[in-house]
Formats: sequence, C-alpha cells, structure tokens
Amino acid sequence: MDIQINFKGMISLTKTKDVRDTYVLIIQLMELWNSYEALSHYVAEATSHVAKGVSKSKIYTQKYLKTVGSLPVLEGTAKKIQTSYKNSRTFREDFDSYISRVENDEKLSKSLKEDAHNIREYVKEEKTISGIEVLSLIYAERNMYYHNGETAKMGMRYSNRKKLISWYKEVLLDNILKVANSVIVERIEYNR
Repeated sequence: MDIQINFKGMISLTKTKDVRDTYVLIIQLMELWNSYEALSHYVAEATSHVAKGVSKSKIYTQKYLKTVGSLPVLEGTAKKIQTSYKNSRTFREDFDSYISRVENDEKLSKSLKEDAHNIREYVKEEKTISGIEVLSLIYAERNMYYHNGETAKMGMRYSNRKKLISWYKEVLLDNILKVANSVIVERIEYNR
C-alpha cells in the first residue's frame, strides 16, 4: 500500500496498481470457489458424485474428475507451477515461501498442509502427484484469505502472485464448467 497525505491534513491509504490487480484476482478466485461449493451442493442432491466427510477440495473423486476431463487440466496447472519453479529463481523463492505459509498455518487442516507439502516435493521433482492437490492449494488460499485476513501479497512478488492466482482461477473455472456440464448431461439422460 501507498500512503497519500494531502494539504488538508487528511491521510488515506491507496493501493498501487499491482496491489489492486492482485486483490481483484483474489476476489475473483474467492467468488469462483463460492460457485464451486454451491455447485457441489446441487451435485450432491442430484447425483452420487460428491464424497462425504472429506475436505471440500476433494469432494469429487479423482476417478470422476478424470471422467469429466478436469484431472488432466489440474495436472497441467501443477506442471505450469513446476516449470516456473524450475525456470525462475524468483518464482522458486516465492513459491517456497508461500508453501511454507500454508504448511505453518495453524488454522488449516492436516490434509491441506499435506497436499501443500506434496506439491512442494512435486515441483522439486521428488514426488508425483495426481493434480487434485492444486484444488487443495486453492482451498487453502480461500481459507487463509477469509479466516486469516491474508493480504494480496502473501510473501510473494506481485508478478508471481498474480501468475499463480491466474492459474488457480483458470483451472477452478474449468473444473466447475466440466463438472456442471457432466451433471447436466447426466440429469438430461436420466430424465429421458
């Protein structure tokens, strides 16, 4: 944030373009997550595709996400993160810091922390993942923003933060649309 002081003695906090743009992306991501959760309630009522008693990031099985075509897109997003991690020192530093924040957040579930750890090992090419772990990072992002009041920066450079949030938005929207399309087609077929 920048501070702006005018000649009348008033002080106001203004956001720079980077801060503003990052907050816009985060708010858009939060709204997409709200849509994801709302859709899951409908899917639970209309089908048997929603798992019970699991993290909201894993309400759909990997098998179902593969069937609807979402799992390969999640894997692709994990690959983008891995590629940036390997090719950019600043992204690597920022992503390590980001994952550490997730892993050390006392309010996050053990499952979200484990998935964050698994993604850290994946980007270092020490482990394979399915891609569903990306949904866990998005859910952790949501929880940290809503419950902890995390800032737009989250310990990252704004350029890297915006890149990561943009990837999250793209993959979450894709996931929502693929699940919604699948359920609609399934319900149409069922009601014929």
